Amino acid sequence: MDIFSRYLFFVFITSVAMGAFAQSGKFCLLGGIRAYVNKTNQHRIWVYLVAIAIALIGANLLEYSAAINLNNTSPAYRSENFAYGRYMIGGFVFGFAMVLASGCGMRQLVKMGQGSLNALLVVLVMAISVYMMLKTSLYADVFMPILTPLSVDLSQLGSAEIAQQDLASTLVGESENKPIYRLLIALQIAFPIIYFSSKNSVFRQPRYFLGALGVGLAIVLGFYITGGEFGQLLIEEAEFMEDVPRGLATQSYSFAAPLSDAVYAVLYNEGWSVITFGVVAVIGVPIGAFVSSLFRGEFRFSGFEFDKKLFAKMIGGVLAGIGSVLAMGCSVGHGLTGISTLALGSFVALAFIILGALVGLKLESLRGSRSTS
Repeated sequence: MDIFSRYLFFVFITSVAMGAFAQSGKFCLLGGIRAYVNKTNQHRIWVYLVAIAIALIGANLLEYSAAINLNNTSPAYRSENFAYGRYMIGGFVFGFAMVLASGCGMRQLVKMGQGSLNALLVVLVMAISVYMMLKTSLYADVFMPILTPLSVDLSQLGSAEIAQQDLASTLVGESENKPIYRLLIALQIAFPIIYFSSKNSVFRQPRYFLGALGVGLAIVLGFYITGGEFGQLLIEEAEFMEDVPRGLATQSYSFAAPLSDAVYAVLYNEGWSVITFGVVAVIGVPIGAFVSSLFRGEFRFSGFEFDKKLFAKMIGGVLAGIGSVLAMGCSVGHGLTGISTLALGSFVALAFIILGALVGLKLESLRGSRSTS
């Protein structure tokens, strides 16, 4: 097995595990927000938050030990270009779309694994939407003129090191001790989450806290596989390969651009070189969810339900694709992977994803109350 095949194998196994833990733990930001709004048990929001905490601790421990470097990730979470307009507008659109679609991209992949054909349709719609945004001139022609001015070039405010948009750079500026500052900040965010989550009796059930642990560790493993010694060796050797693999970089899980990569891989048969980290994730997560749902007796095959709800979900899929590209990430790409790098933009994007979801849920409840009045 050559080095690229081993790389794909490691990513696949991690993705399958991530899908299994996500299914078992009912990992879903929207589900957590909905439970909070309806004042029911809060265990699902703790699953999401504890996954963030685990990713924060793991990623920053790896960077502190010099096992990885999160300054040059793909996408560039710590970019000196603080595109606040994209984070805010894109995040809000994505959050609102989650309500229409009944879940984010990762949640739809998990539902696919559990047997939902409706979820498969939503994923296809979302993937085409992302593909149109990234692989055609749609974004450049329609959105770029509006959003480009809504950004700040942090390099104009100081040195390149200070310009990095992670929280440590923002708080302490240029320092040789920045890795330890990043780790300390990560711990200060993560430990209160873990402490308060432990007070929720339902979250303490193995399926939920292990689900959060598994999803969080998958984020960490993604960074380690792609940015550690093995990943860097692959990047070096790729320069001498006849068909250079696409998308090699320090990265972890997101379900925005990878959907576009999956569409491209299907449309253009260019061999193994187009099978990226993200494409493997899109394949592996529903397989893991399928295995987990079978093991837990929760697999339920459900066919297409052609009604108003399905139409709303398809609209949500379109908007989720647009929003994820505008925000440069989704509830996993920013909410877990981006935040684990302490990128300020990811915190802003997640805040507006949550805001968009809250607005969507409010409108949903108003529409429901009117229909029953």
